[in-house]
Amino acid sequence: MHEHRSLVVCLNALVVGGLLFAPRAALAAPKDKAASALQREAMQTDYAATNFKKSEQKLKKAIAQCGASGCSNELAGDLHRDLATVYIAGMKQSAKGKTELKRALQLNPDLELDEDFATPETRKLFKELGGHGPKVEEKAPEEKAEEEECVGKDCEDKVVLKEEEPAEPPGKGSKNWLSLTFDQDLLLYSAKDQVCASNAAGTADAANYSCFKNGARFGDSAGEDIGAGAGNKVSGGFGRGTSRILLGFDRLLGSNVSLGFRIGYAFGGRPAGKDKFLPFHAEIRANYWFGSAPFESSGVRPYLSLSGGLAEVDGRVSVEYYDAARNKSKLDAWRKTGTTFAGLGFGVMIPFAGDNGLVPEVRVKQMFGASGTVVDASIGYARGF
Repeated sequence: MHEHRSLVVCLNALVVGGLLFAPRAALAAPKDKAASALQREAMQTDYAATNFKKSEQKLKKAIAQCGASGCSNELAGDLHRDLATVYIAGMKQSAKGKTELKRALQLNPDLELDEDFATPETRKLFKELGGHGPKVEEKAPEEKAEEEECVGKDCEDKVVLKEEEPAEPPGKGSKNWLSLTFDQDLLLYSAKDQVCASNAAGTADAANYSCFKNGARFGDSAGEDIGAGAGNKVSGGFGRGTSRILLGFDRLLGSNVSLGFRIGYAFGGRPAGKDKFLPFHAEIRANYWFGSAPFESSGVRPYLSLSGGLAEVDGRVSVEYYDAARNKSKLDAWRKTGTTFAGLGFGVMIPFAGDNGLVPEVRVKQMFGASGTVVDASIGYARGF
């Protein structure tokens, strides 16, 4: 009986001891599984695809799920370490990254960097904050001797290659940008009577119109004239004008201002005549980019643009008229503008695949010389380097 009592006491002691000394992670980490899944998506999918904003959001969500005690200290430290990597190597926000690394080491003093994502900058900050490098296993004496014997001999099969530094993700901080842009002009017309010439001389009126029939300037052929009465007028509104292809270069100065130029060729101008259409386009421009260090993040980058330069915009409208015999017909009335302009535009750069971006823009241009107001819409591709 006494022996039986002793056996019960021993079993109870073992059960209590097992509960007291069971791994804390098994008891105090109920949310490790869900947080680990978010961590894998953030780093192996989003970060690897340079979608740093999504990676940041998922890691923050995992940290919030863990709370104060929902995850093991080891996992919580890894989450803060990975968030530091996103800030430092991906979004170029070193101050935020340093804060996250410091928190990671507080949670897990034995923390190690993930060598799949570590960069020279993260290693440097990690070391400054007291972090330790990966543990290196001590080699057996036989292995050391074998390596020493290899010196100066043909060790092709035994050479150990130095570990290469993992490549940094494509940077978001390029200063120089090349662009290729398609630009479509929309010319503003005012309501105007007596647009085309009223006699066989075929001269344009004060509104800078030139009129053509079947591709030839109206009035050059005998008997071409416009009779009095209805017709021969243009209604107000916007009409399609010239199109152009532009090649550009921009240089980022600081975080929010860039300067650049565009050169290109315009097409869709009026037929050749006394005043030839100017197809050459050249401009200088300055952009102000909104946000805090917009080129250091992967989000869209809105901007305002001021521009000015050399260009001509032409537009064509169809004009009905009656000749002297009261026969109804149509003419192509081409309006030309002056060849210098100033513009104000708004656009966004939509980055993708590292230093690439789509750039839609809308701009209002005021033409000088022969005055005209133009709205142009453009879409461009930009590449940073």
